[in-house]
Amino acid sequence: RSLAFEGTTFGLAVVALDAAARKQYDDSCALWHDMRRMMELACDQGFAKKTLRAEFWAAQQRFFKGLVVAAKVPEAVRLTRASLGRGESIVISLWTTNESVANRAAQGEEEVVDGFASGPELTVEQFLERHFPTERDGLLVEWAVDAVQDFKARVRSLGLPPNPIDELTAKLGGP
Repeated sequence: RSLAFEGTTFGLAVVALDAAARKQYDDSCALWHDMRRMMELACDQGFAKKTLRAEFWAAQQRFFKGLVVAAKVPEAVRLTRASLGRGESIVISLWTTNESVANRAAQGEEEVVDGFASGPELTVEQFLERHFPTERDGLLVEWAVDAVQDFKARVRSLGLPPNPIDELTAKLGGP
């Protein structure tokens, strides 16, 4: 069996950020800027692993990809409901579901405070827990410990959106 694509259409929608989403994005940029400054300080002081910068940039890319996808969910829901109202069938394709980061959180590696986990929030927390150095020669580096706690508090205060697949399922129904 195969599916025929005859008679199907494909559409892209440009989604503008509202004021709240723009503020969330700007605040997220400030957080990552400050995290980079602390990362560079740890590197300059010689107690960071050689892979820290690579891990930082990879986490930042995952974070913003998840944030951008999540920002599009309300418009995807609106377009889907309108299409269903016209009797059309819908297929939604996502760049990322943040499934791996959410699965690690569900296994107890990270704390999930509310009902749906936020992939971008969990990405920051996992980067900080796994890669950000807080010890030198077996001793805690106080400023690094404080910075990690501050970054965790800041990311939680951003009110980041839940994973797109969770939000789509909650708003549109599904398994």
